[in-house]
Parts: sequence; structure tokens; C-alpha cells
Amino acid sequence: MELIDAGDPDRAVIELRNVFALVPNHIEARETLAALMLEQNDEAAAYGHYLRLVEQVPDHWTGRTILAEIAFEARNWEEFVRHGKEAVALAPDHPRSQIIDLALQYQKTIEDRDGPARDALRDRATLLAADTPDSGVLQQVLFDAHMRDRRFDKALEQLNHVIARQPDNPSLYRKRLDLLTQLQDFAAVEAGLKEMIARFVDDERPKEDLIRFYLARDEVNKAEAFFRDIADPTDPNPRFFLGLVQFLAEIRGKEAARAELMAAVDVAPEPEQLRMRLAIMDFEAGAQDKAVADLRGLLNGDAPGTAQNAIRVTLAQMLVALGDVAGAQALVDDVLAADEMDVEALKMRAEWQIAADETDSAIAILRLVLDHAPGDIRAMHLMSDAYARAGNHSLSRDFMALAVDASDNAPDPSLRYARVLAADERYLAAEEVVIAALRRDRRNADILVLLGEIYLASEDYSRADQVIARLRTIGTDRTLTVANALEARLLGNREGVERALGFLEELAAREDAGVTTQITLLRARLSSGQTARALQQAEALVTENPDNPSLKFILAASHAASGAPGVAEMVLADLLEEDPNRMRVWAQLYRMQRVQGKSAEATQTLLDGLAIDPDNRALLWAQAVEFERAGDIEGAIANYERLYDADSGDLIAANNLGSLLANYRDDDASIERAWTVARRLRETAEPTFQDTYGYVAFRRGEFEEALSYLEPAAAALRDDPIVQFHLGRVYGALDQREQAIAQYNRVLEMAGENDTRPEFQTARSEIARIQNLPVSVEN
Repeated sequence: MELIDAGDPDRAVIELRNVFALVPNHIEARETLAALMLEQNDEAAAYGHYLRLVEQVPDHWTGRTILAEIAFEARNWEEFVRHGKEAVALAPDHPRSQIIDLALQYQKTIEDRDGPARDALRDRATLLAADTPDSGVLQQVLFDAHMRDRRFDKALEQLNHVIARQPDNPSLYRKRLDLLTQLQDFAAVEAGLKEMIARFVDDERPKEDLIRFYLARDEVNKAEAFFRDIADPTDPNPRFFLGLVQFLAEIRGKEAARAELMAAVDVAPEPEQLRMRLAIMDFEAGAQDKAVADLRGLLNGDAPGTAQNAIRVTLAQMLVALGDVAGAQALVDDVLAADEMDVEALKMRAEWQIAADETDSAIAILRLVLDHAPGDIRAMHLMSDAYARAGNHSLSRDFMALAVDASDNAPDPSLRYARVLAADERYLAAEEVVIAALRRDRRNADILVLLGEIYLASEDYSRADQVIARLRTIGTDRTLTVANALEARLLGNREGVERALGFLEELAAREDAGVTTQITLLRARLSSGQTARALQQAEALVTENPDNPSLKFILAASHAASGAPGVAEMVLADLLEEDPNRMRVWAQLYRMQRVQGKSAEATQTLLDGLAIDPDNRALLWAQAVEFERAGDIEGAIANYERLYDADSGDLIAANNLGSLLANYRDDDASIERAWTVARRLRETAEPTFQDTYGYVAFRRGEFEEALSYLEPAAAALRDDPIVQFHLGRVYGALDQREQAIAQYNRVLEMAGENDTRPEFQTARSEIARIQNLPVSVEN
């Protein structure tokens, strides 16, 4: 606090971060650091600190208000609504709360497409802005209103007034760039980026944005010239020089990039960074042994101590890719022994802890990382993963949103967050995130595909048409293929399956149609029930391409769909005779044998396939189902444990393992293991996951929590007697006797007299137990 009073905020920040090393949840320090970050216009860092503040103090009005204001200006509607409602509830009469309330109403009119109500709120915002000209929320409301009214001159005029009042606020300049991009005034965009570079000398983002701007417009020579202006291999932190190397690798080829690096090694003050990049290029090119040996040579050479940890971390990342996790962990331990706050090493350790379900430890480490590197996007994504694994999906989404904001709407963080929003059917919020990312990278096919999928899901077909047209304009092989796939889906949604198939048939009939186009048509025919035509097409394709195993595999699927699983089995057997290492074929052969009732042959197929690849996930999964079917629950649990250990991020493996442990084991260790793997299913709307999580909660004695999940699960899975049994057990545990007896009777009626599974024996004994209980006042 003395340093702040003395006008030395940079040193104050260091001291405040030291507080968290001693007292991670120190509230006053968190409040002070968050406010400092906001004063320094580092909104991403401020957002992160205020987010952690309201985790500790949920009714912190200032924190909620600032989070809502930042989220609104970043167009992060989900987080704006979440924090904004809290702020208004905590202090409804405060002017800032009233502005937030107006913005909440305004956003609701957008969602409801209520034009008159929106116009009324726009006029009210105009009056309020006269008294509160510095309110970023009001400015955003008015700016958005002008944009929706297509009064672009008014929007730009207002933005310029705001910039004149706040000339050192970089977010306003970025907003103006977005508007100029929408207006397609690209000369003004270029000039605006150069103005930002001159004004915000220490901000690297405008330089990166100018390079992206040139590349998006295919102005490669301009991009290279600017790169060379700012790239200096003699800089102790040669960030832009390494960016130039990456640019050359993508545009001019790997050899040009290597030559640039080799020439710079002799002049760089710390050439180890450049030698590491050479090793990374070797590793990516397939020379893994050489890359690892070169890095080990650097460690054993005369590299300065400051470079040793970076080399160790890079080597650890290579070892992880090669499957040597133990070797990588040993290197990370060495790094942290030398520097306990090495951010890259801490992130690697946190990632391993998340995979091991040690989420509390991972969150503690990542909080420390974000205190020292508040704009670290990878750390934010890991924090999101940790919270998701722990079942706190609201905080998981918070950190995804924070990563989008910190990256200035970079494609990768935006895609990750938008996919989550779209999966939750929050299409408007997902669209906002994707469009902001598209402004940064107008030719990014992944962004355009997701935007098209959002429009298809929300039945906004006219905008889906625009996305398809944009993909066709880019004109690469990939974007044309994607455009065709989206158009087929669009036609199917809008005009029916026959029209979509007709479109695909037109594509397949063209002279330049390749095998991929033919396969797309074939699969569409199979999925739409045109099995005879699909089989005819598959046979023709195999005749034309007799050495293509993928087409033979599709031929087998076509025979199976046409009602000839025996023929499909013979085709698959021939493929395995040619090459027994085709593991996908083993899995499909097993399915064909099961379909035909050949249980013994199917089991032998599993054993034969696993003898070739004991860790094959598809075969281990099928074997787990076989074990369950045969009543070998311990065998099924063992298989799911193997699947989970190999990939603890597999949601289905976590669900199945948690379900079996909760259903068939009674020891405390197994129930806690079930909780550890299944807690990520909290806040789920998927009925199967609701059943698993609810029953695990029941086994842990959390009966009210269990009820809130098992009732909707049982309503959705009406024909599943085990799910109905789970609900009956919760009713019994809550002493809801009539509901429990009715539920158990329903279970027994569904199961029938001949089903001897233990659940139904329990149902009978529970009915008798409850009926013999003494009558209480409540019952």
C-alpha cells in the first residue's frame, strides 16, 4: 500500500503477488491487485482477479459489478447475465446497478427480437449517457443500437468521441477496428493498427494484429516486410524473430525458416532459444531422436542457468509426446527444484494432476500461475479443465470466457468456448463469440464451419447460406469440401433428405469428383435408408479401386445395412487376412458376429484382436460390455479402469466406471472412487449421466442431491428398470414411503418375475421393510 501511495504500482504488484504465495485467499490483497490491474487497463488480468474474489466472497458488489461491466463490453453475454443479476440484486438503487439492469433488459430485447422495447431502452440510455458519459456499458448499448439500426456513421462518430475522452484505452481502438472491418474500410483498418502501434508502444497485440491483417488479405510481402522491421534476433526476448521463423516455415517453406534460424544463431545473445526452435522443427519433421539428443546436448553444454529450465521444459514436452511421461515428470521436478515459480513447469504439473483427478492441487497451482502470469491463456484453459473435472461447470465456463478475452478473441480459445455454448444450445452467445473471432481471422475455415453449424442448429438458414458462400469464396480444397457438407445439411434441414441426396449426387456425377465425394454420398445413402443404392455404389467403387481397404470396409458396412451381415463378415475377414493390424476391422467384425448371434465367435474375435493390440480402446470397450452381459462385473470394472487410466478425460468411460462402482461395490474406497470419476457429471442434463451422478450421490448419503438428478433421469428413461430402481432407493432413504413402494412396484412390473438381478431382489425386500415400519405422524 505504501508503494501505491508513492506512485510505484509495478513494485506494488510484485509485493501483492508475494502475499498470495503466503496467503492464497487474502481478500484485501486480491481487491487491491484487481483494482490496480483495472487502472492499468489490463482488463484480462483484472477480470481474473475479480473472478477469484467473488469465488471467495459471492456477495462482493464491486467485484460482481466490474465483472458484469467487463463481460458486457467483451460481449460475453452469459457471464454478463450471471454477474449482472447478482450486482443488481446486491445494490438495486446504485446508479451502476441501474445501468447494468438497463443493459440486461436491452440484451433481453435482442434475444426476444422486440424492436419497440429495444428502441425505448436506446432512448433511455441516451438520456442516462448525458449524465454518465464515462459509462462503458451505456456506450456499448448505444454503439450496439446504432449498429443494429445500421447507422454506422453515428456509431463511428460516437466511438471517436469516446476515444477522444479516453485516448489511452486500447479496447476502444480495437472496437473501432471491428467497426471499420464491418464497413470494409480496410485502408482505415491498416491506418488504425499503425496508430495503435505508435501509441501503445509496449503492447505487442497491435503488431500481431497488423501481421494477421496482411495475411488475411493475402498481402504476404507486406507481412514479411513488417515482420522484418520488428524481428530482431539480437533481442534477449526474440519473440517476433521466432514469429518470423514460423511465418517463413508456413509461407516460404521449412528450409527458408531453418536458414533464417541458422544465420541468427551466431548473433543472438542467448542462442539457446534458437537452438531449441531448431530442435522443435526437427521433432515436428519426424527426427525425434535427433531433437531429443540435441536438447540433451544443450543441457550438458555451456547453456546459461537462465536457459536450462526452458530447455528442460521443452525436452519434457517432447518426452510426453513420445510416451515417456516418467522422464518428463523427472525433468519438471528438476525445473521446479531450481525455480518453484517456473510457469511452464507448473502448468505441466497441473495438467498431470488434472489427469490424475487431483483437481484441488491443480487449481491451487494454477491460481499461483495466474497470479504471476495473469494473461496466460493455457493456464486459463487448464483451470477450466480442472473445474470441469471437479464438476463446477459454471467456473469452467468462466475461465473459458476469460481465455477468449485475454487472447483478444483468438480463434482457438474462441472455438473452444463457442462449442461449449453451442452444446448448451446458447446459440446467440456462441454466435457472438465466433463472429468476434472471425473478425480477427476472416479466412479461418474452422470458425466458419462452427458459425455455419450454429446457424443450422438455430434454423437461421439465410445466414447459413452466407457462411457457405464465404467458404466457397476462399476456394481451398478444404473450404470447398466443408461448404458442400454444410450445404447438404442445409438442404436436408430446409427441403428434406431427398433434396440433400440430389445435391450430393450432382457433386458425385461431376468429372472432377474424387473418392471422398463418392464416400460422402454413399454414407448419406446409408444413413437415409437407401441401402440398395448404397451397396450398388460401394461395389462399383471397390471394382474401380480394388486396392483401397477403406472402400472395402465401407462395402462391408453396406452389406450389413442391406441385411447381409454374413457377407459383411466375409469382407472383413478378407481385410484382416491381408493385414491383421487393422484394429478398426477387428471391432467391426466383432459387431457383425454379435448381430448374427455368434457369441462364441465374437468373443474369440475380441481375444484375437486384443492379442495384437492389448490396449485397443474399441476392443477393450466391447469386452467390458461382454463382461457385464455375462455378469462378470469385476471384469467390466477392470476394463473400464484400464480405459480410464489411459484417458481420464473420456466422459463415457468415467460414467460407466462410476456407475458400476456405485451399483456393485459397497466399500468406502470404491464409493469415493466412484465419486472422484463421476463428479464431473454434476450440472448435467444428459439422463444417463444424471442417473450415474445421482446414484453416486445417493451412495455417499447425499439424498436430496441425488433426488434432484434421479427424478429427471427416471422421467427421461422411463423404460429402464435400473434407473427406476435407483429413484426408489432415494425415496426410501428420504422416508417418502408411498413414493418408494409405488416406485419399487413399478420396477418389479417392468422386470418381470424371471429377472433375478440383485436390484430386483432388493426392491422386493425394501417393499417388505417399508410396509413393516411403524406408522409415523408424517407417514
